[in-house]
Amino acid sequence: MDIEISLVAEPLFQIGPVTFTNSMLTSILVGLALVIGSLVLYRRWSLVPGRFQGVVEMGMRFIYTLCVGTAGEKVGRRIFPLVGTFFIFILMANWGGLLPGYGVLTIRNFEGHEVPLLRPANSDLNTTVAMALISIATVQMLSISVRGVFGYIKEFFEPISFMSVILFPVHLIGEVSHVISLSVRLFGNIFAGETLTIVMYVLIPLVVPTMFLGLEMLFGFIQAMIFTVLSIGYIALATAKHD
Repeated sequence: MDIEISLVAEPLFQIGPVTFTNSMLTSILVGLALVIGSLVLYRRWSLVPGRFQGVVEMGMRFIYTLCVGTAGEKVGRRIFPLVGTFFIFILMANWGGLLPGYGVLTIRNFEGHEVPLLRPANSDLNTTVAMALISIATVQMLSISVRGVFGYIKEFFEPISFMSVILFPVHLIGEVSHVISLSVRLFGNIFAGETLTIVMYVLIPLVVPTMFLGLEMLFGFIQAMIFTVLSIGYIALATAKHD
């Protein structure tokens, strides 16, 4: 069995100037599954939770407590919907990439190449960079909201001195490095896990279902938690008031 592993997402078709890739298709499918699942869960929500509802409530309560405990009551309540969405989307995208069909079902794309129809969303750097940009943009907007425009700018030059002006690019680079840290860490771990799973499936088919898929589920959860916790931490640092 031939294995062709691509670092970038494979194109499926083109709509005008936009190239639609297999990771974009997966992202849309995960999003639709979450929307439909949320609507079904909302219609069946009960004051006396069942087993599944209890697990969902426990997970959301944990994320909410993490937001409020780290960023404070006011900011924590504001960022909870965004941070909760990050966690659920990343987790479901990571676990969804372990389902049968990923990397196996192929289609002939508009360039005439045989490419996988589905690719895990977070194994595409474009997806992780997009989420990281949303996270860091939220950090900047909340910082301005809490401290005001002048207070936000002052952070880059405090204390006011000649050295602070020189170090301004360092502070700016630090903000940019947050985007790189969030996106590359998630992309690298998910892509490496996908590659390892495919290779081990070919070499030792019976081991993957019992060991590697279980490990990948654990790693997928850990990566979702890391992205979420780092986003909360960056927001908490940016919105903290200094004496």
